[in-house]
Amino acid sequence: MTLANIRIILVEPAGALNVGSVARVMKNMGLHQLWLVNPHCNPRASEARQMAVHGIDVLESAQQVATLPEALQGCQRAIATTARTRHLPTTLEPPRLALPWLLENNITSALIFGPEDRGLSNDELNYAQRFVCIPANPEYPSLNLAQAVAVCCYELSQLASPSSQT
Repeated sequence: MTLANIRIILVEPAGALNVGSVARVMKNMGLHQLWLVNPHCNPRASEARQMAVHGIDVLESAQQVATLPEALQGCQRAIATTARTRHLPTTLEPPRLALPWLLENNITSALIFGPEDRGLSNDELNYAQRFVCIPANPEYPSLNLAQAVAVCCYELSQLASPSSQT
């Protein structure tokens, strides 16, 4: 299992600080493919660079595209994240159960995160085959974007780690 084929896709990120934090945690956990869909901030602003620290290379190599379908080109699997239950034909899964699917068969896969202020819309969720919801306090289940990415990247890194395979 390898992380090289996993894309982290941020749809319309609004905060350069979050984008930089995502780049940093991706670097921490061994992921390198950051895709930004129609960012509503400057992902290379000084704030983003300050938060990226040693993840500057992830930040600088981030792909920027206008639409989610563009970001998903070449991906054979996609999981979308959401904190809200929706009227969907499938269940919400915790990261530990759903994310191994992205690492199967060494194919290009994506993990999609929505905008900070609203999360992914139902239309955006339709581009994924599975859905992840990070278990949290039901009184306040919405995590900060960078924190949600960190939880998922950690789980992916543990799955891909040779020491976790024993």
